[in-house]
Amino acid sequence: MIIICTGKIANTTVGHIDHAMAYLSGLQALGHEVYLMEHVGPNRCIDSKNKKIPFEKWEGKNHFAAVAKVYGIWPRCCLIYKGGKATYGMSLSEAIQVAKRCDLLITRSGEIHKAPDIFSRARRRAYFDGNPGNTQVMLHQRGGTYEALDQYDYLFTLGLNIGAASCRIPTGGRQWIPLVRPVFLPMWPVQKPNPERKRFTTISTWRGRATFEWQGNASGEKSDNWLKYIALPKRTGHKFEIALKLNAADHQADRKLFRENSWQITDPQNLQHLSDYNSYIGQSYAEFSVAHNRYVEFSTGWFSDRSALYLASGKPVLVQSTGIENHLPTGNGLLTFTTMEEAIAGIEEIDRNYIIHCKAARELAEAYFDSDKVLTKILDQIGGRS
Repeated sequence: MIIICTGKIANTTVGHIDHAMAYLSGLQALGHEVYLMEHVGPNRCIDSKNKKIPFEKWEGKNHFAAVAKVYGIWPRCCLIYKGGKATYGMSLSEAIQVAKRCDLLITRSGEIHKAPDIFSRARRRAYFDGNPGNTQVMLHQRGGTYEALDQYDYLFTLGLNIGAASCRIPTGGRQWIPLVRPVFLPMWPVQKPNPERKRFTTISTWRGRATFEWQGNASGEKSDNWLKYIALPKRTGHKFEIALKLNAADHQADRKLFRENSWQITDPQNLQHLSDYNSYIGQSYAEFSVAHNRYVEFSTGWFSDRSALYLASGKPVLVQSTGIENHLPTGNGLLTFTTMEEAIAGIEEIDRNYIIHCKAARELAEAYFDSDKVLTKILDQIGGRS
């Protein structure tokens, strides 16, 4: 029996949490009994005007259930409020009984450790770090100890270079097991190549994540790298579209900046359902995207959850290098760049051999991101298929 713990399903659009739900779908397909649990505190319970409201009136509960149903996990779910003062889905007593029989608890993100009646009862616990660089620097600055991580038996990270000589990020004295995100391929079938609709797309944030410094270098923002490549549409004559999450303070000036450089801006809030997310990627010509500067600056070897879905859909991917080249084959289906000239060359290569790159993209997804392979390897590394 396996419990998957997530962090923001209750208040995130369906498509953007596929990276978390793929673990559930994949493990169920492998024959495991899987449960979904998430802890929320009072600060998460807000209405459309960002005002705090009681847990009982919070719309996030309904969204949690809706997502769980899409991925076939409802009603084996429990949304736990404030350590167990209230729940939605399973009752706290039912969730505790599940935890007592749990062979493995996996935390993709979130604060399930704040629900000790659940967290402490699992036989084994594994943490999946989705924010490589920031997590390890924080741990190092705390002297290698941090309550939220100290209680885990296994630490996995999407930073494939963490611990390698090519990456300057510290390990905090811990062993970090490299992890690529799983894609549940039955939910991401190949989409027909669309050579006529030559629009590169992506889904991205702009700025706002916590920053840090390490050895005199700042982690920076994702916007730092978007600005370096914002002139790409005018340089290539290609169409580029971005579903961009903009903070209110950035909205007017930054939206204007993209439009002045011939980008089409889409509101990511339009991607409310998994079908919307499938369709947006499926109708794309290919993906073009930069990476958050922390992944580039420190060569963490991070690869986007979103880019893996483009590959699975048979869409070529052209992304800024984060040091992934030693872990994933590049050049066919997946191309990387470090300069504007390399980005332009990547676009030209995709144009020249588009159908070949589409085929190679899906083959990469099947070889490296197939949930059957990724999750089986994870369970083997933990020491037994729970």
